[in-house]
Amino acid sequence: MSGVARASGPGVLRSVQGRSAWAALIPLLVQFLVFGGLLARPTTAPALEPVPAGLDADLIAHRADDNLRSDRTFFRGRMVVNSPRLSGPRTVVFSSWEDRLGKRSFIRIHAPPKDVGTAFLKIHSNLWMYIPRVESTMRIPPSLMLQSWMGSDFTNDDLVRESSEVEDYAHRLLGVEPALASAGGRRALVLEYLPHEDAPVVWGKIMVWVDAEHYAPLREEFYDERGTKLRVLRFSDFHRLDGRTVPYRWSLKPLDKPGHSTVIVVDEIRFDVAIDSTVFTTRNLTRRVE
Repeated sequence: MSGVARASGPGVLRSVQGRSAWAALIPLLVQFLVFGGLLARPTTAPALEPVPAGLDADLIAHRADDNLRSDRTFFRGRMVVNSPRLSGPRTVVFSSWEDRLGKRSFIRIHAPPKDVGTAFLKIHSNLWMYIPRVESTMRIPPSLMLQSWMGSDFTNDDLVRESSEVEDYAHRLLGVEPALASAGGRRALVLEYLPHEDAPVVWGKIMVWVDAEHYAPLREEFYDERGTKLRVLRFSDFHRLDGRTVPYRWSLKPLDKPGHSTVIVVDEIRFDVAIDSTVFTTRNLTRRVE
């Protein structure tokens, strides 16, 4: 008689039959999950065409930037903020003046009513904010440049441009995407921006799509130092103005904040305008606006 007892009976038979049934179902379940889309398959990026001869990545980056700005630029627009924390979309109306060569900028808020008169001044690396409700001017330290600007998904740095995608990054042209779906099928040059070692920037990499014909920016993807994509900025509603192809709608979506998005709509933009030097002063921060 064997020293090992063997189990037998209806319970064991049912167990064996159950395991056999599950074994038979596994291939069917895998097919259902894969073809039904429940198991995420890695998406394949569109194949890029080779880089055309004679194109220079730095020049393309400069031309893309020039479609948004000039040496002296006036801008007036609306920013619409969507967030689960808000009862509805929040609209901020503002004007900005920028002296690119002097690294100076000034922004004044016109709406909503509780923020009217709020102003921002940047001179080189110095940034001030005036809050009319408490009649106080405060200095914003560099550590807060990446904080939300006026409750939006844009940062202080995005609006006052402490860092520069042209000066603070090395540019590499990767190829041509023949039909960028998010830009109406436009042919796009695809570039990679990597920060210079000593640059005061936060992004570990920026991927940029630029219109191959007019060099207007179409799309930007922002990555942290670990290579995680954190936000996507899309440009649309293009207008020809002063020899430039200008996007009048900028849509920003953070990928780590479900339900959040911010859209800036250009109401007026003027390039190479004369700007009085008194605009870029701390006294102008507190000037009463009628």
